Amino acid sequence: MGCGLSSSANAPGGSERCLFSSVLALGALFGLMASPCARVPFVSAFVIVGVPLLTLLVAAPSRLGLFAELSLFFRDVQASLLSALCVAVGRKREARLVIDSHRATVERVYGRSPRLSSLVQGDPLRLHHARRTGVMAAFLAVVAGVGLPFVAGETYTFGDFPYAPFVFLTDVVVIGLASRVVSERMALRLFEASAALAGGCSFVARLRVVPLTTLLGAALGAVGGLVVLSAAAGASAVESVVVFDADFGRSAFWFLRSTAPMALPLGVGIGAILGAGLGLSQPERR
Repeated sequence: MGCGLSSSANAPGGSERCLFSSVLALGALFGLMASPCARVPFVSAFVIVGVPLLTLLVAAPSRLGLFAELSLFFRDVQASLLSALCVAVGRKREARLVIDSHRATVERVYGRSPRLSSLVQGDPLRLHHARRTGVMAAFLAVVAGVGLPFVAGETYTFGDFPYAPFVFLTDVVVIGLASRVVSERMALRLFEASAALAGGCSFVARLRVVPLTTLLGAALGAVGGLVVLSAAAGASAVESVVVFDADFGRSAFWFLRSTAPMALPLGVGIGAILGAGLGLSQPERR
């Protein structure tokens, strides 16, 4: 995650160095996966986690840095809660002011990125549309994650009281945070791609852009789904240690191996929906 944490990535040449190092590490992981060392469970789990993570860093790099992304995420939550509270007490005008102020903050934050500043200034509404679709993708991922014990109760469980609330909240927080960061990056990458392909009549632009953004979204969704799965595996392992006094490594690897066949098609589907939604949003341009 050093790619997202380092401020040098935003400096001239920083993103290129980050991309180069990520590609090298990605190639090394693929070579490790093909070697006899991959038969060791720990190495195999490392490959399952590392390859999707580095692929996401290369395909959907951060435009802000990880800390700025998390800060913006908490601002989203704060603005949503405050506006909902204003609506609940009948102060709809103040709720609208909160939302407008937050939208201006989002535009200002993303406007600092050299790669996004022109896109944000030219079409800020599509930036907010991209972020809304990212929120929808994260919500679907959270629903899928916390819904596992309900659809496969013989395999997954929240445990008994008093552990059940702890397990449930841990799943919601970890999966929600990881999926929001991943979906935000995916949405911004699709936002850039759709803007680069757009132009002309909006109907013709949709015919041209939607198939490409849908395929790109599906590919990013497959990788992003495995990244979120890795975070969920860590949360599941912590919960297993607390509730059942199980081994952390074995629990995490079991979760990865048992849920990866479900996470991959789910990520593809969510990513395709995200890509199609951004591709359909085409302004009239001449």
